[in-house]
Amino acid sequence: METNLEKNAPMRGSRFSWLRTKRAIIGLSLVTCAVIVVIVLAATHVIHGGGSSQDSGSKQQIGAKITSSAGQAVSTSSSASAVSTQSSSLTSSSTPTSSAKTKPTTTSSTSSTASTSSAASTDVPLRIMALGASIVKGETSPGYLGFRKPMRDELVNLGFVVNMVGSIRLGDFTDNDVEAYGGKKITQMQDYATQVVPEAQPNLFLINLGTNNILQNKDVDKAGAQMEDLTNYLLAASNQSTVILSTLLINNVPKKEPMILDINAQYRTIMEGFEADGKPVVLAEMHPDEGVSDVPTLADIGPDGSHPTVAGYEIMGHLFVQAIQEASEKGLIRKAVDNGTPDDGDAERA
Repeated sequence: METNLEKNAPMRGSRFSWLRTKRAIIGLSLVTCAVIVVIVLAATHVIHGGGSSQDSGSKQQIGAKITSSAGQAVSTSSSASAVSTQSSSLTSSSTPTSSAKTKPTTTSSTSSTASTSSAASTDVPLRIMALGASIVKGETSPGYLGFRKPMRDELVNLGFVVNMVGSIRLGDFTDNDVEAYGGKKITQMQDYATQVVPEAQPNLFLINLGTNNILQNKDVDKAGAQMEDLTNYLLAASNQSTVILSTLLINNVPKKEPMILDINAQYRTIMEGFEADGKPVVLAEMHPDEGVSDVPTLADIGPDGSHPTVAGYEIMGHLFVQAIQEASEKGLIRKAVDNGTPDDGDAERA
């Protein structure tokens, strides 16, 4: 007959076996968890090193749930990497390439100032007095349009408001005021200027003068000094003004071209003095002897040897526009004195 101890023996053995199995399962689970942790950490490290910042953040969150210390370490590394990446991107995008601009690179403040100055000077109305002799009048050109009409049209197309002023109205166009007299020399035109400039108060003078000194063989050697006196008078009599002084055109009258070159050299010399003194004077080169392109040549001079053809006048007008733009870019053009003269010469007579 079996005792109670013998009957309970199998039951106790079964319980011990079950406990051993449970412990084994727990141990296996712990080992599995440890392996998972190692795999996740390794995966997180690999992804962080080669993946996107968004994927790296997701893997870091997984790592943080498993172990806070590992997650913090990965997060710190990721933040440093993100800052470095962003800094590199901004540096690359903000650095201009050499092909982006044709002008020399300047500081942002200098560029801003130049741009503002240019825009502001474009808005300054131009009260222009063209001063000279028969070439300024437009002699030999149909309707006495000369260089004045094409020049004015080009300035208006560029956005300038223009009023031509002077004591004479000449030419088949509306705003045709001018201060020009055929056959006059430099000192004679200064006498005329004293009669009209104080009242007209132009802020821009255009001068082409001196050819008659040559044609009349009068004061050729003094032309530079006389032009300097005239220019200084204009700047003083109209103290908001700028002077555009042109060199003389090429000449086809026999034996006169050497004197043209002489006077042009004198004009360039006095220009050096004006520039050194900071005076608002700009030289408009109109003779090819300095190697300047797109100026009137002998082909653009008419049969009399001195006055331009229609094409020659148009070239002159464009060269004056370029000189006016140069003065504008340099900030030399200032608003004219308010003497009741309208800003727009065409609108005045509409």
